[in-house]
Amino acid sequence: MGRPWKRRLVGMAAVTSGAAVLAGVSAAQPAAAVEIGGIAFYTNHDFSGTEVRVDSADYECHTLPQAMYSVQNFSLTHDMDVYYKADCVAGVPDSPYSDAVLRLDGLRQSGTEVPSGFRSYRVLAATP
Repeated sequence: MGRPWKRRLVGMAAVTSGAAVLAGVSAAQPAAAVEIGGIAFYTNHDFSGTEVRVDSADYECHTLPQAMYSVQNFSLTHDMDVYYKADCVAGVPDSPYSDAVLRLDGLRQSGTEVPSGFRSYRVLAATP
C-alpha cells in the first residue's frame, strides 16, 4: 500500500529536479542575444556587456564609441568588415599586421584578443 505512494513521490521529485535543472540552464544563457537579422558589438569577450546595435542598411564606415571585444552578425544577407583601428583603417595597432581586417559573413560571431579591440566596421551590400 505504501509503495505506489513512494513511487509517485519519487517521480514528482524527479520532475521537480528536472525542472530546476532546465531553469538553471536557461538562466545560464547569455542575456544579450541578437535575433536573426541583427548585428551587434559587445564590450566583453563573451557577447555581454554594453551592446552597440548596427544598422545593416547603412554601408558607411562607422567608428565604434569604445573598444568592442565580440561581435555577432546574424544577418542572413549582409557580410561586414570589422577593423582593429578607427575609421576603417586596416591593420592591428602596434603590430606588423598592417593589412588585418576581419571579414564576418552572415550568421557568424567572433571575438578578439587584440588589446585595442574592434574599433570600426563597414556593413557590405546585401547579397542576393
